[in-house]
Amino acid sequence: MALARARRRRTPDLEEGESYYVSMTDMMVGVIFIFIIMLSYFALQFRQSTKALTEAKHPATAALLQTATALTPRDATVEVDEKARVLCVPETVIGGTGSDRRCFSYAPPTKASGLAIAASDAHKTLMGFLDADLRDAGAPLAGDTSGGALSFSADVLFEPGTSTLSAGGRKIAGDVAASLAKRLPCLSYGGSTSTTCPEGEARLALVNVVSQTNLDAFTAEGQKAAALALARSAAFHQALTGAQPVLGALRNAPANQPGSQPLLRVASVGQSQEGASQVGEGQTVSIQFQMAQ
Repeated sequence: MALARARRRRTPDLEEGESYYVSMTDMMVGVIFIFIIMLSYFALQFRQSTKALTEAKHPATAALLQTATALTPRDATVEVDEKARVLCVPETVIGGTGSDRRCFSYAPPTKASGLAIAASDAHKTLMGFLDADLRDAGAPLAGDTSGGALSFSADVLFEPGTSTLSAGGRKIAGDVAASLAKRLPCLSYGGSTSTTCPEGEARLALVNVVSQTNLDAFTAEGQKAAALALARSAAFHQALTGAQPVLGALRNAPANQPGSQPLLRVASVGQSQEGASQVGEGQTVSIQFQMAQ
């Protein structure tokens, strides 16, 4: 009997202890849940603010608008010195009581940043289209096109040690030319006017066919390697314009303007180094695209 009474006395204490721990657990789960909600809210706000600032035409203004949540319209006479980039408003407009003016400096609105973004977007879009075209055609691109160039191993394009395109090289040149003829007229001048192009499209300044090689400039063999690289650039250029004559008509500016040049041009790059490989070995031929600024 005494043992039974002792057990009955312990039971309420045990239940009260369990209830206490259950309450603590519920409270901690609730606190963690609230913390997660707050963290998600601040992460969303941070992402939205970052997007607003990075995509704004005038980041300084966008940053101020992040904190100015109660803008009130007021009529005021504003004085502006456009040459000095100074703007003045009556002091009463900003809460003052005097008759003085308060002046602020400002940066002039420019189109340069917008044009740079437009050119960058156009360049990225162009490279994406060219990459897709050539991979669909099975052209053996060497490397990533995101760097702004289409690159090919010279060994794939040319007969060994020569500037004569192989059968495979001629097919690659035809595939590349077809893609360029489809994409470049809207980014240049002198092409067919039958192509429907978006208004305000950014333009290309240069499409360079470049052959790159390593050479020992102080040896006869190294000098032959440099000459071969230039000859291969010219041969690939001729293959492109021969396959698609419109490419030879494209220019970086209207023909009647000073400084107008053919859009597709040729270059070679040779890096001198000791112990360079045999003539023509390891050369690459690239088509590099440079947007007008």
